[in-house]
Amino acid sequence: MKQSKINDFFSAIVNRHQELSRYAIIAAAVVLISAFFPKSGYFKYDYELGKPWKYENLIAPFNFGIQKNEEELKAEKELFLKDQAPYYRFDGDVSERRKEIFTELYKKSNTGFGQISDSVFHQRNDTAVNYFGALRLLNDIFSKGIIQLASEHREYSKDKNINLLLDDNRAERKKLSDFYTVQEAYEKLNKSIKQNNSLNQDFLMPILKNVISHNVFYDAELTKRFQQEALDEISLTRGMIQEGEMIISKGAIVTPAKIQVLNSFKNEYEKRVIGLKKSQVVFFGNILLVAIILIVFTFFLRIFSNDVFESVRKLLFIISLIVLMTLVLSKVVETDLPIIYAIPFCIIAIVLRTFFGARVAFHAHITLVLLSSFVVPQGVEFLFLQTIAGMVAIYTSIKAHYWSQFFLSNGFILLAYFSAYFAITIVQEGSFDNFNYANFGWLALNVLLTLLAYPLIPVFEKLFGFVSEITLLEYSDINKPLLKELSLKAPGSFNHSLQVANLAEAAASEVGANSMLVKIGALYHDIGKMYQPLYFIENQQGGINPHDDLEFDESATIIINHVKKGIERAKKEKLPDMLIDFIRTHHGTTRVEYFYRSFIKRFPDKEVAEGEFTYPGPLPYSKETAILMMADTVEAASRSLKNPSSEDIENLVDKLIQSKMDQDQFINSDITFKDITRIKKVLKKMLNSIYHVRIAYPE
Repeated sequence: MKQSKINDFFSAIVNRHQELSRYAIIAAAVVLISAFFPKSGYFKYDYELGKPWKYENLIAPFNFGIQKNEEELKAEKELFLKDQAPYYRFDGDVSERRKEIFTELYKKSNTGFGQISDSVFHQRNDTAVNYFGALRLLNDIFSKGIIQLASEHREYSKDKNINLLLDDNRAERKKLSDFYTVQEAYEKLNKSIKQNNSLNQDFLMPILKNVISHNVFYDAELTKRFQQEALDEISLTRGMIQEGEMIISKGAIVTPAKIQVLNSFKNEYEKRVIGLKKSQVVFFGNILLVAIILIVFTFFLRIFSNDVFESVRKLLFIISLIVLMTLVLSKVVETDLPIIYAIPFCIIAIVLRTFFGARVAFHAHITLVLLSSFVVPQGVEFLFLQTIAGMVAIYTSIKAHYWSQFFLSNGFILLAYFSAYFAITIVQEGSFDNFNYANFGWLALNVLLTLLAYPLIPVFEKLFGFVSEITLLEYSDINKPLLKELSLKAPGSFNHSLQVANLAEAAASEVGANSMLVKIGALYHDIGKMYQPLYFIENQQGGINPHDDLEFDESATIIINHVKKGIERAKKEKLPDMLIDFIRTHHGTTRVEYFYRSFIKRFPDKEVAEGEFTYPGPLPYSKETAILMMADTVEAASRSLKNPSSEDIENLVDKLIQSKMDQDQFINSDITFKDITRIKKVLKKMLNSIYHVRIAYPE
């Protein structure tokens, strides 16, 4: 019993794996998108500069400081940094090294100096006097310090203060005038030697010129550290709002001063109130928001685009694009870079419009924009911009089958973005003076990136097995090898296909079906006839009919097999499934009526195997495949009419289509009685036109 229940459980899973897969895709998308959402709650008030406060009186629930705006803080920091004294430090090793260099140069310049022992330094002779006198002067110069000013300090006046680091813990405030420059040090040495009659100026100065060097250097790292510590102590607020104090009253205009108070309250509220809320609770709320939006979108697909909903592959593709774009947006928002306007949202609308039509593309785009509005800072503005641009992208790409039309479509998208952003800015700012023109540049980049949608379309076609209208258009070329072969091997069937394509295209346009798809499906629906073309009446010439030598059931088998052979050839040529479906369904489950009735007439007492005279199906499943069945039936039958009148054609069309309806051939297709009535009118009109031409201009 237990094992039986387990088997039943797994059997139920296997039988419903498609349905379970769809639910799993939606559930995974809900969790992933929720993870991209902010982990904190949202401030519940929305306000704009220059607009009235639309809520009740706002009373402060706690004390908070009024935060300084960015301009105030920037000006205060610049003024503070301007008054800050930079840090410099002595390098004691420099003076020692330079004195050693002086000694070496002195020895080389005084030929007798090198032959005297080191004890000469303790003697009172001219050589020693010159050496020690110059050494004392060097000590004095280096002790005071020769400063090397950093490039950013070269404009400082002599009265400018600096901090001279004496050791790791002490610094002394000095003026720049307390130090020498290299030139000043050289002049000081020259003057001191000149005043001392015991020193040889001409001998010493060339040597000392090569010895003078900086020994006080800028310490950028220490300066930056102390400046940052001081900047961190600058107060970020000015003034306080006390608990119970009125922040803003209902209907009051949000002035620059008020918006600063409101921004301060918002920041403090998010820290104190929203920040205390558990992230798990917020995540649960995010899941509910995302689930509501995606469930509504799923209901739309199930009701209005059930073929998309039923296909796991198509559903996965659409949901994946939505999740991917939401991820990209959330990562861009986290960077705080001003490039949110450059994200090409319209790519999704264009790609989905190409594969699934305008209705699916529009609802998917709205779903994406609604989800994204919870991530971006200015949700209402973003919602308006992207909705308008997406609608324009969908509407202008409907007939975009050539590159020139692609660029024209993108031009309309750019115009929509610019116009919408221009209007929003005027409403928000109340003037023409405060435009952020950089955003126009980001929007232009957005439209440029949107062009990537068109090379992405063939990539998605290969990965997911979809077929775009551009690809369909390629199959409409009658010089394609398969159609060329049909025209050579079965010219009558080829001409029949062309006529059916024209009839089906006109009928599809009348009822809002995909006219391009049904036209191309009609071109390929009879390719199976090229294998035994003479067994089909439109290819027979000279009154020779090979069916005369066959039994009725054998003839029926040959006629029926053109569907099977057509499917095999289409698969071999890698035709898209949506075109192969026209081959499968164009006869539905109807009978090869002529041979069936002939068999009954000749063998009235013999039991007939009706299946041998019946096409295997399946039934037409869409408006397009149903239209092809009607057009194919009436075009083929109309060829048997000899000089038909308008009444003959109308009766023929009514009779044949009613016969298909009586045989339940359209029960699986989403076609209405109203559609069928309109299709019959188009077919009658087209056939009248065709036969009028034949009567007026006999062959």
